[in-house]
Amino acid sequence: MEWIAKLAHAGTLLIVNALLAALSSAFFLALYLAYPRARRQAGVLLWTLGYAAFAVGFSVLVLPGLHVRFAYLGLVGNLAIDAGAVLGLLAVNTYLKLSRGRLWVLVPVAMLAVTEAWVVLRLGEQLRLMVILGGALTAVLAFATGVAFWQCQDEPRRPVARLAGAFHVLWAVMLLVRMAWWIAHPAADPGHDPTSTFGLLSRILLTWVLTPAVLWMLTRQLDAELIRYASQDPLTGISNRRVMWERGQHRAAESRRGHTALAVLMIDVDHFKAINDRWGHDGGDHILVSLAGTLQANVRADDLLARVGGEEFMVLIHDASPQAVIDAAERLRAAVERDPVALPSGERWPCTVSIGYCLATCGEAGWSDVVIAADKALYAAKRAGRNRVMGETMSHPSLGDGANGGSPSPEATASPG
Repeated sequence: MEWIAKLAHAGTLLIVNALLAALSSAFFLALYLAYPRARRQAGVLLWTLGYAAFAVGFSVLVLPGLHVRFAYLGLVGNLAIDAGAVLGLLAVNTYLKLSRGRLWVLVPVAMLAVTEAWVVLRLGEQLRLMVILGGALTAVLAFATGVAFWQCQDEPRRPVARLAGAFHVLWAVMLLVRMAWWIAHPAADPGHDPTSTFGLLSRILLTWVLTPAVLWMLTRQLDAELIRYASQDPLTGISNRRVMWERGQHRAAESRRGHTALAVLMIDVDHFKAINDRWGHDGGDHILVSLAGTLQANVRADDLLARVGGEEFMVLIHDASPQAVIDAAERLRAAVERDPVALPSGERWPCTVSIGYCLATCGEAGWSDVVIAADKALYAAKRAGRNRVMGETMSHPSLGDGANGGSPSPEATASPG
């Protein structure tokens, strides 16, 4: 390893490591402070503190070069670096939401740290023993952190997580090589450490790879959350109005090009005001979440369910044949009726819904025309007594929605509950 030691001075590499760790800590802190969503990621704060501990540890080890010394300086610096490695392991486990049972590795780590401190306090700072004990401690942490990264289940983040995991395992191997050198050379001069440059260069490489990898994973996750919030109803978790309108307009355009049918269902919870008056908005929200789950479980895979208003839901029907539309509407109405909602208080509320549908068979209907017709059918169902399905069929093309649309026929279909 002597030839590696000639490439750079150990003191310079300590400074570089300290600066890189401080810069990494600043990056994570900026992310934590600038993005509210990042504050919900406890791992971000742990990485901030972990790299800060690395910066402190390497800075302490630089002090002898600045003619600053105090008792057990090497021990303090090494323990600060060890604390940074522990925080890094906790950050990965927290960020990836892994089982706390995986943290059993901290028990042998704590035993090694206590042993190292005891040896230094009893025998003084003997470089050979500190390298062996400190290297074993850090190698265990590095290997455990690498395994934790490898357990990433999110497919988009997995390749980068496994890259970070592979470099942690490589770092652990490098630490073991350094330990092996000192074990194999018991008579080596403790005043000259040919392995320090090797270890510090390895640490620089790990930081250089790990920080961009973790920041990339975090920003990718935040971007995915933004996309999800833009397309998902925050209360029920199903699609929102924006998604329904985008898909609906696209489906209407396809319908015009192919002269195929277009159909939507408008669903409204019966007597929802009475629910809010009795149980408050929390009770109303609970019922909406439960209702969305029931509807989602009974919607066909090709159909799109979305929450488009307070207690209003919509379904865009994929196979828009007359029988398929009526069957879909009646199936949803019956599913809600037979499954009373279990409230947190233990009570069960017999919830029902009214459904209005519009089936445009002309192939020239505009999206807005179909939605308005379905909405009119919904209010007709409510006026007729609720808990029923009523519908409109648009079969005569007319101008509407900025394109050829359809006007509702006078006939309506009712299916009382």
